[in-house]
Amino acid sequence: MLVVGSLLLFAVVVLAASALLTWRLGRTIEKENPPVGRLIDTGPARIHLVDLKPEAPAPTDVPSAGAPPAVLLLHGANVQHTDMRVALGDRLARRLRVLLPDRPGQGWSGEGGPEVSDPGHQVALIRTAVETVGAGPLIVVGHSLGGLIALRYALDEPGAVKGLVLINPTTHPRPGGLPWFQRVAEVLFVGPLIWTVLLPATLPMMDRLVTRLFRPEPPRRDYAARTALALALTPRRFRNSMTEYSDLRDHLVAVAPRYPDVTVPTVVVVAEADPIVPAALHGEVLAKVLPHGRLVRIPAAGHMAHHRHAEVIAAEIERLAGLPPA
Repeated sequence: MLVVGSLLLFAVVVLAASALLTWRLGRTIEKENPPVGRLIDTGPARIHLVDLKPEAPAPTDVPSAGAPPAVLLLHGANVQHTDMRVALGDRLARRLRVLLPDRPGQGWSGEGGPEVSDPGHQVALIRTAVETVGAGPLIVVGHSLGGLIALRYALDEPGAVKGLVLINPTTHPRPGGLPWFQRVAEVLFVGPLIWTVLLPATLPMMDRLVTRLFRPEPPRRDYAARTALALALTPRRFRNSMTEYSDLRDHLVAVAPRYPDVTVPTVVVVAEADPIVPAALHGEVLAKVLPHGRLVRIPAAGHMAHHRHAEVIAAEIERLAGLPPA
């Protein structure tokens, strides 16, 4: 009995020490990566939005067409707006206005309530932020889970969207559901582990995590530092990511039948070697049901194709925005 009590006391001490370390690491990471854009009150939450404007208006291919549409870049899961800014945002902002929000629950954006994983909820908050800064119409670009949010944006706000560019988008439920070990992991990581051991255990493995994100292509050596990847691993943000994952299947089942209602021109960019969001289960299926969809394949590319093949994707975005080739 004494041994059991000692082991329990030891476990409590270890967890308490880990929780304190997690809190201190989280505060340090947040201090090193403060918000750099506007914190816009949308009612339920504040949305962090970076607004990049070109120095001079870009010419368009269509005379008298006026200013080209702004580009809204929506990041995927377990990251924040910096992922899209480093990959595409700064490059596109030479010629176009670029809006980069932290999706609700990520970066410096608030959740707006327990329904943070609901794509429609996210669209409503982001739309309010975009309207606040007076931007529109939009070319909406989404990567991975951000591709699902982009699709919902076009479905929920059709008058505000001129076109879509979807990069390795998450669009359809996995046949057969999630494997059992992934369901167990989601339960664990939404629970006590997320507030104690996850952050200190994960930070030393950052290079390995980045390599897995980029596989089979080589990772960008500066990726974690330039995108503040550690910020996404802090407890509140990681918890929200796990909630997105656990609720994702239900949202995909609900929205997939609506994809034929997306009537705007849509470019679906698929990386043929993406092991995280396989094209055959997602982007290729989507492109077949879109009335104005066009499939662009990138051979041998992985999930982070927007970093490794940025020029190809940026050219598609600029073409959709009506700009002549650079």
